[in-house]
Parts: sequence; structure tokens; C-alpha cells
Amino acid sequence: MPLGAVMLLVLPGVLNSFAQEEQSIVLDTNKEHYLPGDTVQLSGTVTGQSNALVALQIKDSSGNLILIRTVQSDQNGNFGLSFKIPSTASSGDFNIVASTKINGFIVTQTKTMTATVPE
Repeated sequence: MPLGAVMLLVLPGVLNSFAQEEQSIVLDTNKEHYLPGDTVQLSGTVTGQSNALVALQIKDSSGNLILIRTVQSDQNGNFGLSFKIPSTASSGDFNIVASTKINGFIVTQTKTMTATVPE
């Protein structure tokens, strides 16, 4: 090989690390603010993996786990879940944490929503 020549070596699996940017979970709720007893319609999309198992954890404003579920996305990566804000909920931010494995990488996304107790 002449001096100054560049050798390109492609290793299997290396391209996956560059493709990781395109792998994500997008979360959405039907509204941002809820009252105790309201039903939350959670929808999401896993990009980069179809039929993925998605672990969901919902924590109240005190950090207490109020729901844990595993759902499976469809062939387009879409998934959904409905759950109720507990009638005993106190005002504050609730966190939804979604995790899945996409092409061998663990991907996690968090969404915050607010529960408001009327005075």
C-alpha cells in the first residue's frame, strides 16, 4: 500500500452503533394536566424496532410506583396504554418511564405530566 493511502476496515456491528441515533421511544399523552380519577391515554412509538416489548413505569409526584406494565408495539412500532390517576393522588408531576431494547441497545424515554388536586 502506498504511503498516505487510507485503508477502510468495516467490522460487522460497527454500523449499528452509528445507527443508534435513529433508535428512540416517543411518548405522548392525551393531555398534559389531569385531575385525580382521570384516565390517561398514553401512546408511543418505538423507532428502529417493530414488535418491541416496552416496559412502562408510572410514578406519582412522591416517586411512588403506581403502575408497571409491559406492552408490545405493533409492526410499525406503535403502542398504547390507558390508566387512571389514583383518586388519592396529590398535586405534582407524574413521570412515565418507557424502556425497550432496540438492536441490542437499551433505550429509555421519560415523559412528565401534571396532576392537580382541586382546592
